[in-house]
This record gives sequence, structure tokens and C-alpha cells, in this order.
Amino acid sequence: MKKVIITCVSLFLCVPSFAQLAQGQHMIGARLGLGFQLENSGVSYSDYDRVDWGTLGVEYGLSYYYLWTPHIGLGTELSYGDFEGGEFFVSSDKVDDRTKIFNAMLAARFTANPDSLFRWYMPVGIGLTSARQNLNVHRSGVNYSRKATDTSVGWFAGAGIEMDLGKHSGWAVGFETRYNAFSYDTDKLTRNAPVNVRGDGHRKMSYMSFHLQVNKHF
Repeated sequence: MKKVIITCVSLFLCVPSFAQLAQGQHMIGARLGLGFQLENSGVSYSDYDRVDWGTLGVEYGLSYYYLWTPHIGLGTELSYGDFEGGEFFVSSDKVDDRTKIFNAMLAARFTANPDSLFRWYMPVGIGLTSARQNLNVHRSGVNYSRKATDTSVGWFAGAGIEMDLGKHSGWAVGFETRYNAFSYDTDKLTRNAPVNVRGDGHRKMSYMSFHLQVNKHF
């Protein structure tokens, strides 16, 4: 395993690089950032209260693209997100739903100005999302905990900017934001739950992510 890692790092650092994006190049990238959910989980524990499936979370990922043309790259992306389940506002209720997300996507990247050292681009992707939720409800005599994993079709669309580090290094850094969506079957969390804990069935989930991106093209 150590030999494989050393070989990959050597290729990543030593392959010939170019100042501009060109047809036939390869691009390897890594990203790290934050995400936050855009709606509740669909699980309720009273007539008025619903559980957030996560608040602020950390997300990181890896990507590979082959540049079919200078403007269009095709490839794959893997990412992992860990979203804390605490509520935004302080409450006497002890309710949380921590969510961990793994994405495996086929992806495309559209670059507006590949000949520039400062580039604008749009990434999109579709694939599989595996989400594991850890639900805990402790309030008003209700004590309920459940973990469940559901896999669904997921997708993302985003926008980013990047800047080359030097004219011939092949390295670029930038900032990117994405809208990410998937679905989750809340019945897996609420099956055999107390009467006060209910789910909406299949529920659309989405989150925004903001991250720093580092790429190497060669």
C-alpha cells in the first residue's frame, strides 16, 4: 500500500504540466469545505416540531476529469459529508439527527475561459448517495433512537472560480459552491416508533456546500 501511495504522489507531482487547459489533459482535484441543510428531515415528534437532519457539517472530496475539449471535462467524483444534528436554537427538548453522506458521482465540468490563468467553471454530476441518519428524540416522556441507511439517486450543480499558481506549474486553487440533492426514506427511521414520532415517507433532502478546491492538470 505504501508503494502505491508513493507512486501516485510521484505521478501527481512530476508529470508534465501546462499553463492552460487543453484537450486530452487530465485533472485531479481535492476539496474541503462546509455545508448546511436546506430543509428538515421530514421526521416530526409533535404536531409542530420537526427534526433537522443536520445543521452545519464538514464535507471533503476527490475528483478526476479527462478534458474531452478545453471547455468540457468528463470524470468522476467521490465525497463524504458529516453533518451534526443539533438544533440551531436552544431548546429544552433533546432532539438531534446526525447525518453522514457518501456520494459517488459521474461528473462533468464546463469551463468558460480555458485559455486564461483565472477561470470560471460549472461542475455538475449525478450518481448514488448513501445517507446514514442517527435519530435521537428525548422529550416529554418520549425516548426514541434509531439509525438507518438509505441509498438513492443524488445530483449536484455548482459554480466555481480558480487561479493557476504560476504559468507552468499545473496547480490551481479556487473556491466553489454547490447545490446537492438526494432523497431519503424516513419510514426506515420511524418504523415501530412511538405514536408521536412520525415520518413523511420518501423525502427530498438538499444542502448547500462551500469549499476550497485544489486541482492539478497535466
